[in-house]
Amino acid sequence: MMKRFQTRLPGALAVLLLTVAVSGVVRADEQTAKAKKEAATGPVYVLTCPEDRSLLTRPQTGDDWKELHRQLDRRARAIIQVVDRSKVDDSLFVDASGVRLHADSAECRELFGSLPQQSESALTMSWLVRDLLGRRYAETGVEPEMIPINNSIAKRCGTTGMVQIKPGDFERKGHYFTSQSAELEERTGDRYRVKMAPFHIDKYKVTNADYCRFLNADNPGYWNWAPWNQSITRDDEGRFAVANGHEKRPVVGVNWYQATGYAKWMGRQLPSEAQWEFAASGTEGRKYPWGNEAPDETRGHFVGKEYADVDAHPAGATPEGIFDLAGNAAEWCADFYDAAYYETAPEGGLIINPTGPKQGVKEWQYRRMFKGFCRTTDTPEFLQCTKRHARPPLLTSAISFRTVKGCG
Repeated sequence: MMKRFQTRLPGALAVLLLTVAVSGVVRADEQTAKAKKEAATGPVYVLTCPEDRSLLTRPQTGDDWKELHRQLDRRARAIIQVVDRSKVDDSLFVDASGVRLHADSAECRELFGSLPQQSESALTMSWLVRDLLGRRYAETGVEPEMIPINNSIAKRCGTTGMVQIKPGDFERKGHYFTSQSAELEERTGDRYRVKMAPFHIDKYKVTNADYCRFLNADNPGYWNWAPWNQSITRDDEGRFAVANGHEKRPVVGVNWYQATGYAKWMGRQLPSEAQWEFAASGTEGRKYPWGNEAPDETRGHFVGKEYADVDAHPAGATPEGIFDLAGNAAEWCADFYDAAYYETAPEGGLIINPTGPKQGVKEWQYRRMFKGFCRTTDTPEFLQCTKRHARPPLLTSAISFRTVKGCG
């Protein structure tokens, strides 16, 4: 096409156009190089082999919780350092529980890559991520690096299994309940309206079978072994399988990064707190996902030792047909948590498509939002659509998730 142009234009103008085209390519190359350079800088977590190898054990301090915290902090600071990425060898890393930890030597990579899967006394990788890396994150504010996703199915999964939520708005009434642990707290704030664009949301929570397919698509670093949750296991060949009868139960024991990784694999995202609440409460502001009637055993799985299948309680679905938004397992959202953000009205009393605080707040230890609640209570206040919870993002607990996809 450039040759055709040149045959019709004076020589000087043709040269000028060619120069502009070439300079545009050069600028694009410079921008790409700049982006790569910026990606190669910034703080990351690096594993180091402690001189005192007793730090590779789990502290045994009985009921002295102050001493326990001191021992945990000592281990976290000795084993996990914050280093600029430009000084890190990208070939040395250990992947676990959805996050990538770089290693400062091949010896350290070998040491931490061979930690036992289960032990009551020795350090395990899942325990290191949850209890030690979690402490370093709360102390430094450095966001852990996620493991790159392999074999994404984003191009072919579309919105299969999702429900479309039409655009609309709802009111944040300024009165809600919250829990940062198992305690229930009543809070108040400003009243304002929230306007939402259309989106799709999963009809069901992500199941063990769904998550197992993700792991078997060459994403093994997104698995973590937990003695209390054996719904997904791994064989000697490295393949993952779901325990019989657990296929349709919600995947639990996944931290925020694992949930985010699965969503990216699907070409989706975790819902914002506003998207989740709008899907649960609708424009009319339902108290519970199904309406304003008090919860009972027909509406959801609120108390029990085992988890229920995600489609087991149609009476608890929203009018749009979204199941299991209350009970069975809580659900991660995309947002950082900051109480002031939700309790302060925006200018004009209206906020459009809010995504939560722009960054984590040290006061809340960079916690992430989750909604709904698990199968350990039928206390109505825990199950309301407006209730807000937050947990450390590396926590592995009775939290599941579902995904969303924009309509644009």
